[in-house]
Amino acid sequence: MQFHQLMAFVKVAEHQSFSKAADSLFLSQSTVSTHINSLEKYFGQKLFDRLSKRVALTPFGQRLFYWSKEILSIREKAMWDLKDWTGRAEGTINIAASTVPNQYMVPGLIASFIKRFPGINFTVTQKDSLGVADILVNGEADIGMLGEVFYADKLEFIPIYQEKMVLITPANIKLDNPVSITSILNNNFIFRKPGSGTQAFIEKVLHSSGLELSLLKIIGYFDNVQSIKQGIKEGMGFSIISEIAARDYAKSKLINAYEILEMPDTRNFYISYNKTKTLSPINLEFIKFCTPGYKEAHKT
Repeated sequence: MQFHQLMAFVKVAEHQSFSKAADSLFLSQSTVSTHINSLEKYFGQKLFDRLSKRVALTPFGQRLFYWSKEILSIREKAMWDLKDWTGRAEGTINIAASTVPNQYMVPGLIASFIKRFPGINFTVTQKDSLGVADILVNGEADIGMLGEVFYADKLEFIPIYQEKMVLITPANIKLDNPVSITSILNNNFIFRKPGSGTQAFIEKVLHSSGLELSLLKIIGYFDNVQSIKQGIKEGMGFSIISEIAARDYAKSKLINAYEILEMPDTRNFYISYNKTKTLSPINLEFIKFCTPGYKEAHKT
């Protein structure tokens, strides 16, 4: 019995799928199957019942699932406790991130963290903000990064970054800065699909200013902010996105970005986790690392 076999077993049990477990571990499905077969031979017990579209733990598998998580947790805690002697911390942090944090925040945070703690592995799943919250509630990720609060009774939210929303236009359109939404109602708009934290914030702020989204000429919705920026660059119309997301295209003069009179306030991006899930020392350290106070105290 080996640690990587137990990890494969836990992932299959959590995902109820060999293929999804393989994807989460960056292994082939045949390798995961080999690990499960090895465990079944070692214990002389069947671990899973193969159902039509999923797998389910056998009674023995349920007991092994409990002890496998205990064993892997103890191993991770031990490696963390010994890191000052070994110079190495081991473990995996599973992150679910919404579009803007995933593209513009998570890579830099991970790069800085693994310089401080070599040996840590990451898996990152991108969803919209609601999708991230769903994953955290279901226990499918350790940590979430998103731009809107959902399920506040079940999830903890810690602000890690503040920013403004900006209006973006094609590069050949010049407007006075800042811009009032009421002055551009006749223009075409494209937005993120519902479920996006950015979209939820836009609708909330517009509503508080006495404006409804229905007043805008919306011609389409996109899954991600990169497609929106490209669409604006190609002249599809206007949009409202995070300033951090607009920065690269605006700096390269591919689009123009303007402050919005109706959106003077900043919005938060959060790091989040499930209140009922016990986090490993590595996860707790990463959360601390991402908070403004910790980053300020550890500037180099």
